[in-house]
Amino acid sequence: MRLALAELRRSKGRYLAITAAIGFIVFLVLILAGLADGLYYGATGAYRNGDAELYVFNEDAQRSIVRSELPASAASEIRQIDGVEDAGSMGIQLGSAREGGERVNIALIGTEPGRPGAPVDISTYPARSNPIAVADSSLRAVGIVIGDVVTLTGASTGVEVVDFVDDTDFLLAGTLWTDIDTWSQVRTEIVPELAFRGDVVQAVAVTTDPGADVAAVAVTIDDASGSTETVTTDEAISSLPGVEQQASTFQAIIITSFAVVGLVTALFFALITLEKRGLIAVLKAIGSTNRSLLAGVILQGLITGIGGFVLGFALSRLVGLVIPGEVPLTFLQGTAVTLLVATLVMGSIGAALSFRRISKIDPATALGGGA
Repeated sequence: MRLALAELRRSKGRYLAITAAIGFIVFLVLILAGLADGLYYGATGAYRNGDAELYVFNEDAQRSIVRSELPASAASEIRQIDGVEDAGSMGIQLGSAREGGERVNIALIGTEPGRPGAPVDISTYPARSNPIAVADSSLRAVGIVIGDVVTLTGASTGVEVVDFVDDTDFLLAGTLWTDIDTWSQVRTEIVPELAFRGDVVQAVAVTTDPGADVAAVAVTIDDASGSTETVTTDEAISSLPGVEQQASTFQAIIITSFAVVGLVTALFFALITLEKRGLIAVLKAIGSTNRSLLAGVILQGLITGIGGFVLGFALSRLVGLVIPGEVPLTFLQGTAVTLLVATLVMGSIGAALSFRRISKIDPATALGGGA
């Protein structure tokens, strides 16, 4: 081990080169992971933090809430089903509003106060002269503050922002959480022909009784209605446009990048082993075992891996400071820890691949110049 550390000190240039190579790959992976996490969290927050275990859609909507349509009585009927603890109507109106001279994408989400479907119960806030809403904190970046009245383009009814809530965006649009009646009114103002469809909602958010089989409750709901598709929160998230495809694409790129880390490290240590054949032969001749030599190489691989991760991590955070706010870049601590472990594992594997060459070095022939 001491010999391995001494070699690192004496050959700084070589090991700094491999550290830099690993660092730039780690930097790329962290940026890609940040984009993947940003896209995922920016698209799915409304479902992830909606306080519901199941979502009920029209069976023809293909699990899309914006295409779904259910009778307004659906929630009250679902509440009567065995295994259902509570159910609340839900609707989403995608649109835009002008804030600070710029158009901002907004998802107005209507829910039943005090029932599943929303991350916060707006009925606990004092009444205002305008309909009220709780805004996602991402809308702070465009200048929306508490007390602002936000009106979607095409509507005449505005909602007054009374508070903020974190991580509830829907399809990268900042959300405004209001009551289902206000949502219905705004929706009809934006698309007047919808008034002829009567009193409808788009989905029903459901919580189940403690200990109930969630999958069984979903089947019971669909059997009772005969025209719905009930899915878990995770299934609803996976059905959002592009979410599953984005996740699989970024995952494939990240896995490939870490395979490159292993290959680069393996090639580096293979070349170093070739250059040190004589030295390794001497070490073997004076009693060093293949096991101790391998341990030294793996230690060097771990140190270069840690150095590369620190370099890549620092670069990614610096880039994160200058990337425009509209780019959905989210750095998660858990992701960074996972990438650190993956870097060390691939670096160790790459270094260990040189063991085959080390084990084949014959002290006698090497010292004689024949190796």
